[in-house]
Amino acid sequence: MAKFKTHYDNLNVSRNAPTSVIKAAYKALCQNYHPDKYIGGHDEALRIMKIINGSYAVLSDPDKRAEHDRWINKQERDHATDKAQRIMSIISKAYVEPPVTSPQNVPASYLTPIGKFWTNIRSGVNQVRLISIPSSKKLNLMLGAIGFVVIVFAATTLYGPGLITKTVATAPVNQDIERLLKKAKQLARQGRTAKALPLYLQLAEQGNAEAQFQLGLIYANQQGVTKDDKQAADWLARAAEQGHREAQTKLGFMYATGKGVAQNYHSAIYWCYKAAEQGDAVAQFNLGLMYAKGQGMAQDNNLAVSWYSKAAEQGDAHAQYNLGDMYANGVGVAKDSKQAAVLYRKAAKQGLTEAVAALKLLEQ
Repeated sequence: MAKFKTHYDNLNVSRNAPTSVIKAAYKALCQNYHPDKYIGGHDEALRIMKIINGSYAVLSDPDKRAEHDRWINKQERDHATDKAQRIMSIISKAYVEPPVTSPQNVPASYLTPIGKFWTNIRSGVNQVRLISIPSSKKLNLMLGAIGFVVIVFAATTLYGPGLITKTVATAPVNQDIERLLKKAKQLARQGRTAKALPLYLQLAEQGNAEAQFQLGLIYANQQGVTKDDKQAADWLARAAEQGHREAQTKLGFMYATGKGVAQNYHSAIYWCYKAAEQGDAVAQFNLGLMYAKGQGMAQDNNLAVSWYSKAAEQGDAHAQYNLGDMYANGVGVAKDSKQAAVLYRKAAKQGLTEAVAALKLLEQ
């Protein structure tokens, strides 16, 4: 399933829903999230209603809906192709043939599947015996022998390779990954990106999210390699899909600015929300900025203040400055010069020159 949010998702309707169903779903959501009724709070209700209104505006317009459907189809194709390529890459590079010889001592982890298998065999034997076969000592011995042979064969064939791998190889493999990742980061810090790059590539192709994120940064920031925003976006997307917070933030920024990908504010908002929900201050600031400018959504200064506040509380200087501006000018909040000065001062202490200038102007 593609990991992106659509207007259909926002209204909780299927893609083939008729206009009447979309309209009914919209009305129901408006009632549920009415700012005067929603128990989650007035600001949160406004945030949700902006999303709902934006989605309904698209889906209630035939031309906009058709355009949105085309965008969804493209996203699904891109995600499917990308996923298939990653799976094939992982299989071809990470597969290890099981050893030809098996260990002398049977692992303890064999006992559980064998026990279950033996219970099922005995249960089946008892049922057969009760239904049609007279009980006898000879029959029990024969069935017991057959059951034992089946158990040994099944356990060796079906469970053996997997259990040996889990018992013997998992810990060393994890240790190797951590060791390689630590070494790659150390080399990168020393400015030896050419040495770090193959290590990151090895881990990233095996699905390591942190290595994928670091590769994205290397290509985006031109760290010892030719700048390649497309490569950067590709690696960041792989990490973001695994829940990597910083990769989600960076990918949202790339969608907002059109670096390495086609500019798409819907995707920018989606990834920023994912990261902001994990507490990423930069993503929270970017959401505030998009709400303030009306990029990809209806302009909403109240929500801009809300997201700027979350980022400012975490010490983000740009969020503190922008929020200070909103207090200074009474945009989205009641005008409050004292609060504006407090925020400007916090940003100025972090060296933000525009905050220093704004503070001087405010105090004149």
